[in-house]
Amino acid sequence: MRVVIADPPAFTPPYDHELASALARAGVDVELVTSRFRFGATPSADGYRRTELFYPLSSRLFRRSRLRLPLKAAEHLPGTARLLRRRPDVLHLQWLAAPELDARIFRPRVPAVFTAHDLLPRRTAGNSSSRIRVGPAAS
Repeated sequence: MRVVIADPPAFTPPYDHELASALARAGVDVELVTSRFRFGATPSADGYRRTELFYPLSSRLFRRSRLRLPLKAAEHLPGTARLLRRRPDVLHLQWLAAPELDARIFRPRVPAVFTAHDLLPRRTAGNSSSRIRVGPAAS
C-alpha cells in the first residue's frame, strides 16, 4: 500500500515523522509531502521519503517577514497541483494551509483522510463573526 501524508505548511514535523515512521514499520510505502520547516531541524526520514514540495522559495526567503506571504500564496496552487498528481492508495492530509481556498479547490481523485485539527473557521480581520459557516460537502 502506498500512502502520501501531506503537511504543506510543515506545522507538525515531529508528528508527521512519527506517523510516517510507524506506517513504514508496518510495511506501508510512505511519502511525506511538506515544505521546509523554517524554525529548526526536523527528524531524518526513517523508512519513508520526505519531499519538500510546497513553498520552495517562500520557506527560504524573508524569514519571519510578512513579505513572504504573497510569494507563499503564489506558490500554494502549483504545490497543490503537484500533490494532486500523485496517485497513492490513500492521501492523508494533515493541514489545509489556506482552509478557505483549499476547501473550494482541493478535490483528490484517490481515497483521502483529513485530520481535523481546526474545525472552526479562523477569526481574521475579514471574518470577525463567531458564527460557524458550513460550506458544501466535498465530493
